[in-house]
Amino acid sequence: MNSFELLGRINWLDIKYTDSGTCFTKIMLAKKKPKTDEYESFPVIFFNTKNDNTAERLAEYCKVGDYIRIKGQLGINRYAPKNADKVQEKVALTGWSFVPVEWDSEQNKYIDKEIPQAA
Repeated sequence: MNSFELLGRINWLDIKYTDSGTCFTKIMLAKKKPKTDEYESFPVIFFNTKNDNTAERLAEYCKVGDYIRIKGQLGINRYAPKNADKVQEKVALTGWSFVPVEWDSEQNKYIDKEIPQAA
């Protein structure tokens, strides 16, 4: 299965709408590498669907600096850049769902925070 789950901190967030009115939110999720002080960042995109307004809820309930847990799907985007003869491929992370989390020092783990569900 080509699914993923990540927990990290939002270090960039941008909400936009297509010409047809579909909302999408792009984030950059920073995740600390184990046993180091280094971070790696992952671009993730969320779309609104007919059944859920995930992209708008993400932009409404989360901000830069927040920790979130994401579930989503891996994919490959193919595109032909200008001035290039070959088609390029890029791994794409598309988020299905998210949950804001906060660190609980007593339990020594991240705890999910409640947010209103889609109508």
